[in-house]
Amino acid sequence: MSDLGLALQKAIYEKLSASLSAPVFDDVPDDTPFPYVTLDYEAVDNTTPISGKRRENRLFYLSIWSDYQGQAEVKRINGEIVDALDEVALPLATGTAVSVRVIRTETNREPDGKTYMGSVTLRIITQH
Repeated sequence: MSDLGLALQKAIYEKLSASLSAPVFDDVPDDTPFPYVTLDYEAVDNTTPISGKRRENRLFYLSIWSDYQGQAEVKRINGEIVDALDEVALPLATGTAVSVRVIRTETNREPDGKTYMGSVTLRIITQH
C-alpha cells in the first residue's frame, strides 16, 4: 500500500494556504519576507490492528517565523492554524484522515533576539 504522507502534506498545505494570513512553504525561497509558515516534518507510527485496514498515527510539525517585535504575530498565526485544522475534516486524495487534532502550540524568541518562532504540532490518524 502507498504512503499517505504526500496526500496528507498536500491537503494540509492547501487548507492552510486558503486559511492563513501568512504564506505557507515546504521549501522557503531565498529572501522571503516574514511572516511565513513552514511544513517541517512528520513522524509516523504504524498502529494497524492485527486484522483490518492499515492505520497510522502521525505527528506533523509546523513552524511559524516572524520578525514582528514581540510574540503577538506568531501567536495570532498559531491561532489561525488551530482554527483551520483542529478537529476539522481534512479530505485526502487517497486514504482517510480519521482525526486531525492540534495537540501543542509554542512560541519563543530565537537566539538572534529579533526573530520569533512559533510551532504547532498536529496529531493525525490516517487509514487506508
